[in-house]
Amino acid sequence: MIPQDSGHPFAGRYVGSGDRSTIYGSRLYGSGYPSSYTDNGGDAVQGRGFPYGSWPISWGAYRGGEEYTSSTLDVLRPGGPLVTVSVTPNPSTNEVYQLVGDRDSVMFMISDLVDWCHATPQWPQIFSASGNATRPENVIQYYRASSFALTFAGYNNTAALGAASSTASVPLPDSIVNSPFLACINDTIAVALPILDWPRDAKGLSAGAIVGIVFGAIAGATILFVLGLWAYEKFKSWYIDRV
Repeated sequence: MIPQDSGHPFAGRYVGSGDRSTIYGSRLYGSGYPSSYTDNGGDAVQGRGFPYGSWPISWGAYRGGEEYTSSTLDVLRPGGPLVTVSVTPNPSTNEVYQLVGDRDSVMFMISDLVDWCHATPQWPQIFSASGNATRPENVIQYYRASSFALTFAGYNNTAALGAASSTASVPLPDSIVNSPFLACINDTIAVALPILDWPRDAKGLSAGAIVGIVFGAIAGATILFVLGLWAYEKFKSWYIDRV
């Protein structure tokens, strides 16, 4: 639990107990919480704890997520502010997906997707719920208690526009439903996305300390990815000049 006297905006909320077996959510915001974290009716995420160590993506005034939108929370968010990055196969096709999540997790995952799914290296951009083209109805999979998402611009899930859990989600478009690239992305995120796997009432290091260790390790991997991407761009420029 985040200590009541910590001065943290979410003091008193539980942190931890999420594991890989519950990392998948659905296509609807507020999904992906372990059973030990009760829901709140119509407000999908408002007032809930953080089973994986980070609070949910915020789409603004949408299903209780507005409490997670502020410049202060961007600074405090484990893994850094929300960013988005395109995920495309190499060689390129018309399949263009987006990852949305904290900066370190997104950069960690794009590095793995380049290695495991042969995705094209891309640089993340700051995510803004009000200015970004990606919307909740584009989400094809939430992970980690709705703190990480995979989206596709060609998907329009009208169920995401109604009340929480009011209707079943729209099926995926035929163009991607059997995509090996999408399957690779989904599987890779499930096994590699950083999580805080920590019992809610465990003794010893505080939840905040564990979160810091987890995301500090991610930051180290992120630095390696940045250096690798820089080297890739330098090599590409050199090769083009030579040709």
